[in-house]
Formats: sequence, structure tokens, C-alpha cells
Amino acid sequence: MITHNTKDADHHDNLVTLFHGPLTVKIKENKRPYPSFLDQDVTVLSVDGLPDAASMPTIGNGYIATLVHSDTMYVDGVYNGPNGTSHRARLRSTASINITDFSFPVKDRKYSLDAGRGMYVEEYTSDDVRVELSMYAHQWMNRLLVTEISVVNNGSLPVYLNLSQNIGPPSEDVSFQTVDKHILNQFRMDYGSTNEPEYDIDDKKELVALSTLVPDYITVESGGNVKYLFQTCVESNLKNTIESFQQGIDYFFNGTMTSSHQEKWEEIWRNGRIDIDSSIEISRINYAALYYLLSEIPRDESTGTFFGISPGGLAHGALHKDYQGHIFWDQETWMFPPVLALQRERAKKIVQTRIAKHASAKQIASMRGYDGAMYPWESAYTGLEVCPLAQYSDYEQHITGDIALAFQQYIMMTRDRHFLDSEGAADVITDIASFWMSRMAYNPDEDRYEINDVMPPDEYHYPVNNSVYTNSVAKISLLLPKYALSLINKTVDPQFEEVAKKTYIPFNTTGKWHLEYDSYTQDEIIKQADVVLLGYPLVTDMSEEIRRNDLEIYEKVTPGGPAMTWGMFAIGWLELNELTKAEKLFKRQFNNVVPPFNIWSEVENGGGARNFLTGIGGYLQSLIFGYGGFRIFEDRLQFDPTLPPDASTFNLTGIDYLDGSFDFYFTETHMSIHQTKHAMGAMKVTVTSTGQTGTLAVGVMVQYPRGKAYLVLV
Repeated sequence: MITHNTKDADHHDNLVTLFHGPLTVKIKENKRPYPSFLDQDVTVLSVDGLPDAASMPTIGNGYIATLVHSDTMYVDGVYNGPNGTSHRARLRSTASINITDFSFPVKDRKYSLDAGRGMYVEEYTSDDVRVELSMYAHQWMNRLLVTEISVVNNGSLPVYLNLSQNIGPPSEDVSFQTVDKHILNQFRMDYGSTNEPEYDIDDKKELVALSTLVPDYITVESGGNVKYLFQTCVESNLKNTIESFQQGIDYFFNGTMTSSHQEKWEEIWRNGRIDIDSSIEISRINYAALYYLLSEIPRDESTGTFFGISPGGLAHGALHKDYQGHIFWDQETWMFPPVLALQRERAKKIVQTRIAKHASAKQIASMRGYDGAMYPWESAYTGLEVCPLAQYSDYEQHITGDIALAFQQYIMMTRDRHFLDSEGAADVITDIASFWMSRMAYNPDEDRYEINDVMPPDEYHYPVNNSVYTNSVAKISLLLPKYALSLINKTVDPQFEEVAKKTYIPFNTTGKWHLEYDSYTQDEIIKQADVVLLGYPLVTDMSEEIRRNDLEIYEKVTPGGPAMTWGMFAIGWLELNELTKAEKLFKRQFNNVVPPFNIWSEVENGGGARNFLTGIGGYLQSLIFGYGGFRIFEDRLQFDPTLPPDASTFNLTGIDYLDGSFDFYFTETHMSIHQTKHAMGAMKVTVTSTGQTGTLAVGVMVQYPRGKAYLVLV
């Protein structure tokens, strides 16, 4: 039992007594105001009772994450198990702290995901007592998972709270030793390593975890205003762990632990967000979706190597669950584009994960008899193939083209020459093109290049010859070096472009539609969006007739599919101004949203992987690139806005383009553009339908009739 006499801590004078273990400090309470540009009715999701454990929210910062109140936490890049059994290594969650009982009758309970501040919060109140438990993965000191318990006791008697810690059974993935708590008397220390390497003994990961000791209960005297810190810190060695742990204590005792975290989330939302004035429920889905996705990406490079985003995120990935924490095409094709649009610096960290594993991709290509770099279908720690099922690792090779597409999108949006010339991107781009050159087969009878024996995004069919999607991303890969390397004044092998021009794209000339692969017959059932991806995100040049035919033919044969499928069909119908069809498919995505904290499931009505960031990425794309109509080209950023269902305004804050930042405000009749940050040169807007043009200036908002337009450097 811990009892603290805090009677002299008069909370009416805004004094709060802070506790971490046996240490205590009294300071003036300094609460950061809620960001004025955020609507708490939208950014805070609250309920008076908790859902099932799997529907709880996640907290993370790209380095460490947990499913709230679970007995597990995970650290980025820490995997256990050889080859296809490689999975996130479970660490016991010393951050999972619960209030299990109260000495006073609790009248009201509220459980909230506060996306605006990046926190999970529980509130318990009576007539005289207010208790708040908050949990978050610190956005700045990102080695820390933090739980804080605040108590304000206005009653005439002391109160106590019973606490418990849900650390669960010992992990089967790590061999940890625990230092006896009586030796340290302040914190628990676990140290050891993962048990089984991915490929080589050096793949085993050494870890040290420090966590605050949790008492059985705490007592707060009458008139007390107190706050307790419980933190968990995980690092690769003891010195760094102690330093990070102590830094957290220092920030707590000077009153800036929580505010410094909230400040970083305020910065995130200020830099990029989506606001729609329609249903409050849709707006809540939007903010939760962005919160979950952006929680997966570290704030800066000081955190070390970032390994990437798995479909279930960093808070999931156990053996045989949630894709084991592996990195797929989901990262580049589904999660990357919305981050690129709204948070350029975080988007760069995503493409940098592929540069970091360039050597592994080259090794895979060599082992399989190809040139250049071939990326694995699933990767984890080493960057080598860890897919547990051979049909995917053998045939689903479009991922290498998907990575090239993401590089293309990033370079077109940024023209980041340093990224190309000094960070290794140019070498990755060239090696991907070299891979496709060696992977293709020349057909002399047809004078064309073909790709045989692959699995398309439609995983129901394999191996097939000439997947239209695979061949198309291969063609993009071959054309990319000429554009990208021209930005740094380097020449490329002219054969890349020559082969690209002769790459076979299966097409039914009679019916004017794209075949999914050579032997595909119309009305054959498929798994998910495949051919329709040619229009977006591949931005293939095709007539409206062909685009319509592809949509109609493949929508009929896609009965199920994961969430992102419907967003891609919605984008296609929006291109054709078929608003009723687009709305139906756009709203179908909501079947994958799991209340009350708006996590996403892989399949409709809660099934499959959770929290399914792939579906979140597809949904956000249906807003930005669907209703926003944004398209990225070599020379311009195009947009063609349509209002989402039932909305009278649609605002995209912080679209990042060529070093500049732009806010877009769309109404039924007009569109306004507000440049908030200087670009790499003067920027001009041109409205295609009216021919109106204007040069933008920072701080000056311009308005035009709503319609297709584009930004271009003067």
C-alpha cells in the first residue's frame, strides 16, 4: 500500500503533486489547451463501456506500440522465428495498467480515444472525486509507453484505487531475465534477446526493458490533486534504456511529459488533415483512420532504422496472426499515397525502408537468377523473403513494381534530388528496372516483351501469363529511370525505355477492355481490385469508354474482397462523374469500420486482420484521390474535386507539393487554394474548363469555380 498525504496540495491553486515510485515533486499544473482548429466532437471517440478486447484502439509511435489493455507490446524490427515463421516478437506489456476498484461509488465512466492528442483516456467520476487514466506512446521520446493516473479528491475523506498490471504469461519469443524489484526499488528491468533468428544468428535482437513498479493500490488524501507516472522503455542496450527512461522522468517532473507529446500531435494535425462537414460519424472515421496510420511512422531519423508498416500495424503481428507483422505491397500501394499527400516527411520514411533493404533485394534477385533488385512478397527484419506460403513468394512479383510506383509518386511530388543522388534511391530505381529487364521474355513472333508465371493482385488465379497489372507496373518501373535520373543529370540505359514501349498489355480490342491476364474469360470471379487499378493509382492513359468497361466488367465479378477494393471502384466511377455509383461503393467501406474506436477489419463486419491499415489507406485514398480528384504527374499536380456524400464543404489541409504546402477548400460551386509554405519556385494554378490562371502567393487565398485544375511551377 502506498499512502501520500497531499492535503496541502491545493488543486484550486493549480498545484499538482507528481509521483514516480518513491520520488515526488509539487509543481504548478500546466495543461496544454486543445488545438483550436480541431473539433473534439470529431477527434474524441467516447463510450461508457468497453468493447471486446480485439476492438480496442492501438497506441504507437512507429517504434513501440500496443493494443490498449492487452498483455503484449511490440517493437519495430524485433522479430522471432526462422524464415516463414518470422513474426513480431511478443514482449510482456508492463504498460498495461488497469484501475480495478475504487473506495468510492463511481457515478460516470468514460473511455475515449483522443485522436487529436494521440491518447487513450479513461475517466471515472463521483460527486467529489475525478480520476483519469491516460495511455500513449510518446511522439517525441519514442522509446516510451506512458500511463498516467491523475486523481483530484474534493471529498472530506481519503480515497484509494486498486491497480493491476496485465503482463500476461512469459513470452515464447524472447528469453528475458528480470531483476528483482527489491534490488532497484524503483523499476523493473527485463533483459535478454529473441530466441530464433530469421536467417542468421546475427538476426537475434538484444533488448532491455525498464518499467515503473506498479503498487497494488494508491491512496489520495482529502484535498489531494496528484498524478502518478508509470512508464515502459525498451532499447537495445542498458545505457540507452536508462537514458531514455530518465529523460521521461525528467520531463514528467518538470510538467512537460504530456504536453510535449500533445504538441507533436498538434503539429501533425496542423500539417495535414481532412475535414468534411457532413455526418459527424464520417468525420470521426476520417480522424481515427489518419490517427492509426500516422501512429505507425516514427517522427524523425534519430530513432534508427524504420522497418515499415504491416497490414495490422505495429500493435499486431503474432505467429500465424495479422500477417505476422510482415511488410507487403500494402505499404506502398495502399498506405503510402495518403501519407505522401498530407505528411511528406513521414512519407519519405516509408520509401526509405526499401532503400534500407536494397542489398537484400539484390541478393534475392541473384539467388533466383535475375539481375538488379527483386523485393520479397513479405519481409521482416532482414529484408529477405519470409512469406510462409510458396505460391505467394514464388509468383506474386508485382511488389517490385509497386515499390517503383511509390518511388515515382514520391519523386513527382517532391523532386527530391538529395533522395535520388545521396540517399540511394537512384540505385534502387535502376536495379528494379534491371530486374524487370531480366525477368521479361521476348516474343519474336509478336515483337513484344511478356512476363509469364506470376500471381496478380487477384490471388485467386496463379500462375498466369501476362497479368495486366504486373506488366503495367513493370512498364512504369522501366520508364522511371529516365525521368528520375534526369533530375540529377545522369543518363540511363536506353534499353529500359525501348523494352517498356514493347511491354505487352493484355487488351480485348473487340470489347475494348483490359484482360486481367492472357487466358482470362469474362465473368470469371476475382478476389479484389486488380484491373481497375490501371486507371488509379497507375494513371494509365485510356479512354473513358475503356475505363467504364473495365469498371463494369470487374465490379460484377468481385463479390467480396478486402475494404480497399471498394474505394478503388469508387475512384473509378468518380473519374466518370458517376456519383451515385461512386457513393454506394464509397460507403460500402464503412462495413469494415469496427466501433466504438473506429478500428478497421480486413473483411466486412469485423473479420480478418485488425487494425487493418491497408483498408484505412484505401479509404483515405478514396477521399483524397477520389473525391479530391488529385493525380500526380511529372510536370503538375492535378485535382478535380467532387463533394463527398451529403457534404457542403470538403477541406484538405496541408497537401505537400514541391516543397510547398497548400490548403484546398471545396464547396458545391467553388474551390479555394491557400498556399501556406513556399515551394521550390513560384506556383501557378490553371483551371482547365475556364482557362483561368493565376500565380499563387504564400498567405493569399484564391478562389475559382469548382472544376478540373492543376498546379505547376511557373
